[in-house]
Amino acid sequence: MATPTVKAFSGRPVPVDHGVHQPPATKRRRLEVPAREVKKKGQEKRLNNRAAALIQIEKLLASKKAKFDAGRNGLQAKRARAIQVCLHLVVRSHRLLIDASERAAEMVGFRRSWGGRQIREWTAAWIATRQLPKSDRGRHKKVYSLLDDPAVCTELRSFLRSNKWSINPKKLSEFTKGKLIPDEAKRYLRQVVSVEMPQGLKKYLEVELFPRVHMTVAKGVSLRTARRWLEKEGFKYMSHKKGLYYDGHEREDVVDDRQARFLPAMEEIKPRLVAYSPEDVTKEVPLPHLQPEERKIVIVAHDEMTAQAHDGRSMSWVWKGEQPLRKKGPGRGLHQSDVICSTVGWLKEASETMEYGKNYDGYWNGEMFAIQLESKIIPVFEKMHGPGYQAAFLIDNSQGHSAYAVDALIASRMNFNPGGKQPHLRNGWFLKNGVQVSQEMSFPLDHPVHPGEPKGMKQILIERSLWRHNLIMYCRNNKKRDGTTKKCQPDATDCCAKRILDLQPDFASQKPLVQEIIENAGHICIFLPKFHCELNFIEYFWGAVKRYLREHCDYTFEGLKKNMPDALASVPVTLIRKWENRTKRWMEAYRKGLGAHEAQQEVKRFSSTKFTSHRRAPELRLDP
Repeated sequence: MATPTVKAFSGRPVPVDHGVHQPPATKRRRLEVPAREVKKKGQEKRLNNRAAALIQIEKLLASKKAKFDAGRNGLQAKRARAIQVCLHLVVRSHRLLIDASERAAEMVGFRRSWGGRQIREWTAAWIATRQLPKSDRGRHKKVYSLLDDPAVCTELRSFLRSNKWSINPKKLSEFTKGKLIPDEAKRYLRQVVSVEMPQGLKKYLEVELFPRVHMTVAKGVSLRTARRWLEKEGFKYMSHKKGLYYDGHEREDVVDDRQARFLPAMEEIKPRLVAYSPEDVTKEVPLPHLQPEERKIVIVAHDEMTAQAHDGRSMSWVWKGEQPLRKKGPGRGLHQSDVICSTVGWLKEASETMEYGKNYDGYWNGEMFAIQLESKIIPVFEKMHGPGYQAAFLIDNSQGHSAYAVDALIASRMNFNPGGKQPHLRNGWFLKNGVQVSQEMSFPLDHPVHPGEPKGMKQILIERSLWRHNLIMYCRNNKKRDGTTKKCQPDATDCCAKRILDLQPDFASQKPLVQEIIENAGHICIFLPKFHCELNFIEYFWGAVKRYLREHCDYTFEGLKKNMPDALASVPVTLIRKWENRTKRWMEAYRKGLGAHEAQQEVKRFSSTKFTSHRRAPELRLDP
């Protein structure tokens, strides 16, 4: 804007001053950190990030466990190698990013200009997120696959889990039960994965599934395609080893039992439970709310294990490919029934060993365990701990451990009428006008018709005023030619004599023999949920014992008998405490409502050491 002027007498223009002056020139702004230093630090930071990203991708490509889409020769692996080359040229050869990316594109087989731009994008994403680029090939909305149809997926999954693809069902059954020797099991597994399952799936698709959905395949389905479909459905090639039982683990009744019975029972004993800090398992966690008259509770884990004389190392050093000569079959074996706890470790005096087999000491059963529990386990625990401690026994939920006493009030053991082949049951009781009335289950010795004989269902119901005319012994539903299925409706209460007795309070409150022995001795019995071996920390103990036996195996039964006590005593109590803390983390995961897979991932998040043997979950690092 021009400055206004006036003409003076001399004729020259004179500027008029309105009081507005031009601001003086500003001084150069002084920064706390010079711009060149900021730029230099930014360059150093980018270089450090690129160097760290280079190390990570080199480790990924060198790892044998790394998995890429379509394998190590696929497109994703090729892109990963391009990222590695680009970062190598930038970090170690000090080239500019554009030049390095274009050179990397040419080296891996991409176009120089377009490939260079793509590699720069992939490299930036890898530095920021450590995520490899994924290919969009085959993902166009017009591309359709039968596996995208939910109905087809359901049928396919049902067929694969039904084991109808098996060429030799008997051998498959032996394999799944772990009866095959390791070498034969390994060969059979390779045969199953490479031939039997793909061929069975191929035949099922071409003969049954495709015609049902009105589709035909001109050249059929190749074994390679069948294997890819197996992988997409979640099947994978892996070695035969023990682990979590996923098939029954998430069954509705099993989950209900875990959430409604087991976890609340463990939570109830928590205020008095002896625990050790995960940071230092030699230090016991104090119990501030323990009353003077209350006893501390110690978890005592019980389980059984078998070991065979020929169960040695699966791998060994050999001279120039020479195969060592090993004895055939598993050999003679020992059965162990033991308990461990976090306070003293393995209870040696409570151990029970037998040579199992038809021609030897027979086989272990629930009655033997009840005798061991009453004569060894409980007395030894009380001797080792004293009167100030109470045991909480973790018992496997097996058929033998859940067996009832001979005289237990079980309606299915009774006849309908008096006498006959039926056991003499213990006295029962029922409520009459709010008063508990005792009832004998056998007639007196001076009875004129049935002296000393069991009364049977009908007489018991008559004495309880529950009998009605034409009442049957038990329900017979779903009658078939090959037999009859006994079944009552879920909501029925008086459909048959057996259901009426089952709902009586004395029959309904009947406990297994093992639980009666433990509770009569003043201790706590907690049955584990079915298929939940990860909640019993003695399973990890067996893994350590078997490892010791394999390392010292001489393939003789005498050597096995000699090594067994040493193997049991070789596990330190500090390791047992870590295993107990690990099972507590599993319980915490299940309390959050997580399933088996999610709970396993939750436990792995706090791992300090990962194990791969005998049903092991990683070690935990959280407070109990």
